[in-house]
Amino acid sequence: MKKVEIYEPAGCASGTCDPMIEADLIRIERMVQDLRERGVSVTRYNVMDDMPAFMDSFVVKEAIATKGIDCLPLTIVDGKIEMMEKYPTDFALAKWAGLPWGDLEIYADREKREKTVLFGFSEDVTGNDCDDSDCTGDCNSCG
Repeated sequence: MKKVEIYEPAGCASGTCDPMIEADLIRIERMVQDLRERGVSVTRYNVMDDMPAFMDSFVVKEAIATKGIDCLPLTIVDGKIEMMEKYPTDFALAKWAGLPWGDLEIYADREKREKTVLFGFSEDVTGNDCDDSDCTGDCNSCG
């Protein structure tokens, strides 16, 4: 399995948090626990609590120097940035973690159900505008 690292902004440290951001944080924590239970190495670093981890990572320092702190959250898999400025979907995170297709289908179905409940419509979570057959639909990892 692969090594997944998520470098996060201060987030809700002030005690006030946008409900959409809070929902995303809860979703990511649930997904991190799912991946850990499947044997995937997943580590979350918060800029307020884990500054040494930010300073120790060349990739993270370079991203912040180039794009500023707004590049957070950063999702890094095996030392390569897969996504910045937002949290990945469960499907994308599961795919990057190297889960088998049968498991990926579970996450794709879950996302489809959540979109239907939240937004009243359904769309293919792997739908995209590019020709990359491996695209996760997040459009930050497509060529």
